[in-house]
Amino acid sequence: MSRSCMRQQALLGFLVIFGLFSAQAQAETKRVKIWRVSAAVLGAVTIADIQSSAGRMEANSILQSNNGQFGIRGITLKSLIVGGALTGQWLMLRHNPKAAPQAAAINFAVASLTGVVVVRNHMLK
Repeated sequence: MSRSCMRQQALLGFLVIFGLFSAQAQAETKRVKIWRVSAAVLGAVTIADIQSSAGRMEANSILQSNNGQFGIRGITLKSLIVGGALTGQWLMLRHNPKAAPQAAAINFAVASLTGVVVVRNHMLK
């Protein structure tokens, strides 16, 4: 994967995260702020995972391209999954802000597991 494509992916990820932060400019509760931080952490770790996997052989058959590597197909699917989950949480929290701590805990847990994969990928390089 070329550097310019990776930069575009990183920029796109940043814009998605920025959009989450600027979606509601009203005063927030501490719970919702924690969820926003967890969403940003999950987004950042996902971008790091994409960067560490790009162009390498992919073990997950769903994320594999035709040649078995992690490429555009994997990047697209992973981005849609994480983006869809965060969008679903955001919609849920609009109606039930008290659920923010649980959603944040899920995001931090997934980010932690993904972070382990990122470290493993970098150790294998």
